[in-house]
Amino acid sequence: MPYIVYFILCALGGLLFSFTNLSIAWMIGALVVGSLVAIFQPDFFNLKRAVNEMPSSWLWLGQGILGIQLGLYINMTLIETLSNYWLIILSVLVLSIIFAFITGFFLFHFTKTDLLSSFIATAPGGVAAMPAYAQEVGANVAAVSVTQVLRVVLVISTVPVLLSFNGGNGGATENIQSITYDATVLPLSFGQFGWTFLLLALALIVAVTSKKIKIPAPWLLGAMVTAAAFNLISAQAFPAATLWWPDWALPVAQLFLGASIGAKMQKDLFRDSKAVIIVGIISSLALIVALAALSILVASQTRLDMITSILAFSPGGVAEMAATAVELDADSTFVVAVQIIRIMAVLLVLPPLFQLLRKYVLKEEKENHRKAS
Repeated sequence: MPYIVYFILCALGGLLFSFTNLSIAWMIGALVVGSLVAIFQPDFFNLKRAVNEMPSSWLWLGQGILGIQLGLYINMTLIETLSNYWLIILSVLVLSIIFAFITGFFLFHFTKTDLLSSFIATAPGGVAAMPAYAQEVGANVAAVSVTQVLRVVLVISTVPVLLSFNGGNGGATENIQSITYDATVLPLSFGQFGWTFLLLALALIVAVTSKKIKIPAPWLLGAMVTAAAFNLISAQAFPAATLWWPDWALPVAQLFLGASIGAKMQKDLFRDSKAVIIVGIISSLALIVALAALSILVASQTRLDMITSILAFSPGGVAEMAATAVELDADSTFVVAVQIIRIMAVLLVLPPLFQLLRKYVLKEEKENHRKAS
């Protein structure tokens, strides 16, 4: 019963924030409500128990749904975009990760946030994925969540507004979504049910296997890789196949992630919150400016227009950057492709590095503790 009440409260918070039209609104709303419950520890409906004994399955479920959603974006259009611009995308991707690490050092140096949490907080891997990963590896969830949300909010409140003064360029395309799933057809046909069940079963098997062999963020990465492979193979081998994947799947994933992460926002995590917010804003603005300058340089040296380049490489959300690209007549296919590739690359490459860093930090702490004693 307390878990149901807690989830309903988080859902109401998500519903309230959904009126902001942000793609991450449901997660932010659930995160805010969950954090308030975790901080004040109310006794009514036994909500204290709900936040202190939060089942891990909530986080796994949210990660799994999010992973499938990201994987379904990977289609042949994105592969073609990657083949045409792979060198540019790879170069900017590497530089953006380097810039993120620099801002991570900045956050570590000027706040009490540990090094691992600082790197996860500034990594451009998605506002939903990185806090969930931080919780999984025992990093400072509050610092990661605050910094990630601040960066996305700053991006979507500055970049689209500034670019709108330049007008459009007439280069928009509409093919920005996978063609293998349908969100509206109900009741399900036998074929739709079969393909959907097959995808979910495969994703579960891969995620469980990934967890057993200790792959970082197994539920997120396992589901994402499975959905991407499923999408690419089915589009070529079974072009008539239609998968059912509802529009409300992503908000549900955000609710589970936000509620799970919010439950961990205990008072002691916010001891240095003021410094994290100030430094987080400064570091996020520095990252935005650096990538914007790099995007302008890319546009000047290639056939890409400036608006498309800036939106593609901005460390914001996929949906927000894609919507802005359509509104400004930029190449929305390229924007979505680069944003998805960036998130997938960060989620695939950085977790193993973070694991090594985590082991190093733990080793250093043990060594310091041994010397002190």
